[in-house]
Amino acid sequence: MNRRTAIRSLVAGSAAAVAREARADVTAMEVFLSRWDKAKAFTLQVADAMPADGYAFNPKSELREYGKLMQHIAANNAFYISRFKGGLPDSMKPPEQSDKETTLKYMTASFDYCAGVLKGLTEKDLAQSYPGRPNQPPQSGWDWVLHAFIHTAHHRGYAEVYLREKGITPPRYSV
Repeated sequence: MNRRTAIRSLVAGSAAAVAREARADVTAMEVFLSRWDKAKAFTLQVADAMPADGYAFNPKSELREYGKLMQHIAANNAFYISRFKGGLPDSMKPPEQSDKETTLKYMTASFDYCAGVLKGLTEKDLAQSYPGRPNQPPQSGWDWVLHAFIHTAHHRGYAEVYLREKGITPPRYSV
């Protein structure tokens, strides 16, 4: 091995070690919060893609109206994350109206409420058990956090189908 190759290998190895060390300082919650912000932005784009007059639309009678579907995402996120606070605050209960403006404000408030709670959690908070749903066993803090994230993705997918039923191309997934 010549000297240049050896120096390049040494520099590359040192850079990799520094990068590994820097990543080790990032907590799992910091990584999650970054994804939560992206989920918020993308979910609000999907919500905003429906025109205001489409918020009462539902493709089948047994399904929620679009506005109610989007509020369901917000309400359940707040429900899951409120486990860490001992219950859902009144400000996070779904509004009576499900028009576009009201729904977008509520969704934004819910994502922000959840992010605020999540930022204050410790590893101990995430590892401990919290009451489950009725007739269900307790679950860890991480379980509740991941329930919120998966629930958002699940119903956001439904919302994109509603958009397509109206002839609207959903926002491009870009996370």
